[in-house]
Amino acid sequence: MVVFVLAATLFLGGCDGFSLWPSARTTTLSSLPATVNGTITFVESDYYAYPYYSSPNYQLDNIDAYNDIILATRDLIRRANIQIRATIYRTGTIFPGLTQTIVESTSSGSGVVFKVTDTDYYALTNYHVVDPDGYSAKYEILTFGETVAVMGELVAYDADLDLAVLKFTKTSQDQVTVLNITTRLYTRFTPGELVFAVGNPLSVDNNVTFGEFRNLESIANSPFKVIYHTATIHEGSSGGALVDFDGNLIGLNAWGTDTSDETSFAIPIYIIHVFLVNHGLT
Repeated sequence: MVVFVLAATLFLGGCDGFSLWPSARTTTLSSLPATVNGTITFVESDYYAYPYYSSPNYQLDNIDAYNDIILATRDLIRRANIQIRATIYRTGTIFPGLTQTIVESTSSGSGVVFKVTDTDYYALTNYHVVDPDGYSAKYEILTFGETVAVMGELVAYDADLDLAVLKFTKTSQDQVTVLNITTRLYTRFTPGELVFAVGNPLSVDNNVTFGEFRNLESIANSPFKVIYHTATIHEGSSGGALVDFDGNLIGLNAWGTDTSDETSFAIPIYIIHVFLVNHGLT
C-alpha cells in the first residue's frame, strides 16, 4: 500500500526543480497538557486516558431529526471550507539588466476556517498544499458562495506536522462559518463513529463525503499516529476538514492510498491544537 498526499499540482516550468447550528454537548474534557514557556507538547500514550466523546445526538431514534442533523452538518462544513490555489514562482535573470518572473508550478487544495477576528479569517491547511519549496508564492482563496478570490498570507507552518495556517482579509463574504476546534480536544474517537470529510477534490467544489472512524494508524508519511477513516478523499482534498456527526473538527485530511477509495488518513485534532498553541493562534 502506497500512501500519497492529496494536493493537486500542475508543473509549468522546466527549470531547476522546481445558519444556526445546534451546539454539541460533550463529556467533561480531561485536563489539557500544561503550557511551558508558551508551548505545549503531546504525549501519544496519553490519548488512551482521554474520555470518549458523547453527544445526545448519537441517541436519536427519530429518522427526521437524524436526517436534519446530517444535512445541517453538511451545510456547516461546506461554509467553513475554502479552496486554495498556490502559485509558486521565481525571478530569474535573462541577461544583465533584464529579469523575468517565471511560474514554476501551481497547486490546489482545501482548507478550513477555524478563527475570525474583526478584520481577518484564519484557515488551517496542509503544509504540502502551500509549500513554496524555497521560492516565492502567492495564495488565492475562495470561500463558500464567492466567485472572486482573495489573497492569503502564510502566517505559520510546520513541515514535519504537515500543517499550515493562512490568513485572509474579511471582505464581503457572508456565508463563511468558523468550525468548532475545541469540543473534541483530548477526547477519544469511537470505532465506527460517523465522520464527514469536506474538500475540493478533482475540481469538485465543497464536496462532502461520509464514512466511519476505524482507528489510529502509524504511516510512513507521519511522525505521529493518524486518523484512519473511510470517507472518500481524492487529489485536492488535502487540508479539508474531517468532522464528527455534530460538525466538530476532529482532523485535517492529508493522505490517501493507491489501494482503496475508503482508506483515508487525517491529522488528529490534538496534534492540530498543539501546533496552534505553539504558534500563538488559539
